[in-house]
Amino acid sequence: MKTSPKFHKEVIESCKAGDEKAFGEIVLTYQRKVFNIALRILGNMEEAKDLAQEVFLSVFQSIKDLREEDKFEPWLTQITLNHCRNRWRYLKRRRFFNSDSLEDPIETEEGSMPKQVSDPSDNPEIHAEKKMIRQWIQRGILKLKEEQRELIVLRDLQGLSYEEIGKLFSLPEGTVKSRIHRARMDLKEILERMGY
Repeated sequence: MKTSPKFHKEVIESCKAGDEKAFGEIVLTYQRKVFNIALRILGNMEEAKDLAQEVFLSVFQSIKDLREEDKFEPWLTQITLNHCRNRWRYLKRRRFFNSDSLEDPIETEEGSMPKQVSDPSDNPEIHAEKKMIRQWIQRGILKLKEEQRELIVLRDLQGLSYEEIGKLFSLPEGTVKSRIHRARMDLKEILERMGY
């Protein structure tokens, strides 16, 4: 979500001074973005909710160190990615992602959904088909390598530009484009292996 420079200057400076109301405005403005990134990277609704809370706690604790208010969104995205990486590693050590049964539900923005591929004759509505497609894609994204998962989420699901992603990853724009292309190809192969 893009916000006006006025929002950044006034609200972020107030938050840096310890104003809890200003911090509340920041949370309201960015909570959906943070939650969506976490949900797409982790693939679990409860983990994404917990992580979003942790991200905003980190923001509140460290916003006084933010020197340029106009860099707030990339700074917030970087904090979110760092928390996602740490949580992914934590969950992986605890074998959280080892179950890959079609009977296990997949987490989406609409809530938990079964992984079974439904028979189109059971529910011919387009809405159900779109949900199923999103479910398969999310499942495929979770099988990508860490950087690829992040690149796909930021570019294709969050709509960040190649330039914005390049700054987040400290990479030239051309490198970002080629890595995103590779990630998309790998995702396509994963989805094909899954029978999609």
